Amino acid sequence: MGNDIEKIKEHLRTVKAIDDDIREYALYDVGAAYRKVEKRKKQVERRRLVTTFLYRAAAVLLIPLLMSTAVLSYLYVRQPAQNEAVTYFTVSSAPGTVTQLCLPDSSGVWLNAGSTLRYPSSFSAGEREVHLSGEGYFEVKSDLSNPFYVSVGETMRVKAYGTKFNVSSYNDDAAIETVLESGSVDVQINRQSIRLSPSEQASFDKENKKVAITRVRIDEKTSWREGRLIFRNATLEEVIKSLSRRYNVDIVLHRGTKKNYKFRASFSNETITQVLNYLKLAAPIEWSIAENQQRTDSTYDVQRINLWLK
Repeated sequence: MGNDIEKIKEHLRTVKAIDDDIREYALYDVGAAYRKVEKRKKQVERRRLVTTFLYRAAAVLLIPLLMSTAVLSYLYVRQPAQNEAVTYFTVSSAPGTVTQLCLPDSSGVWLNAGSTLRYPSSFSAGEREVHLSGEGYFEVKSDLSNPFYVSVGETMRVKAYGTKFNVSSYNDDAAIETVLESGSVDVQINRQSIRLSPSEQASFDKENKKVAITRVRIDEKTSWREGRLIFRNATLEEVIKSLSRRYNVDIVLHRGTKKNYKFRASFSNETITQVLNYLKLAAPIEWSIAENQQRTDSTYDVQRINLWLK
């Protein structure tokens, strides 16, 4: 009997639990749940389509990007080598100064005032060449398999292997001069080649196009690189030109006579006024410093000195 009562109670609890579940399910909105699931499904589908499109677009863009990157990388790698082959340096010596430099082959160069040297960042095999305007003194490092050339415009070319020499080629000079101190050089002018010996000078007259070979005093021609000026039997015009470059002044000669005077002197640390006063002792000259004129850009002209030869 007791067992039957317990079974009935168990069945009643089961029925009540089922009834509670039915009531809970009845409260659940199946349609809303279905719509929610469908909405999420569509969102997932849209994300998948967008992701697929982006992957495809990225793949299409990646091809030209890789190609352009490869081209740019090639150019980047190749550019230094190309630049190295054509890169040139230009060094200028300011008026009134002497500039010293070392070339890629360890050769030494001194540039006189108002001079310019153009040379490559590295010399190619078989030939070393520089371009000079003005005056330069060269100490060429010996290399028999790679000759050294100093080109002066289209007129003169000096060929050396390992030697010391001076080249003067100012535009306002009447001649282009090459002086050999030691070793040997070949001066090439208008398809003509002249071999110089130490203490010889090749002078090319710009007007008559002729070359003269003479013996000279080396110190007179090369002392400028040490800050000294040496004159031996020099004309007043030659002295004035050297002084103008050394002191960065414009000396204007006013001749009152056709008589020529020669000067023999040596200067190192003297001022320009001291040098001019010395010249007064050697020739009947007077000089005065003109008032310096200011330009429109607030800079000043080169100092002018008037010199009268009586």
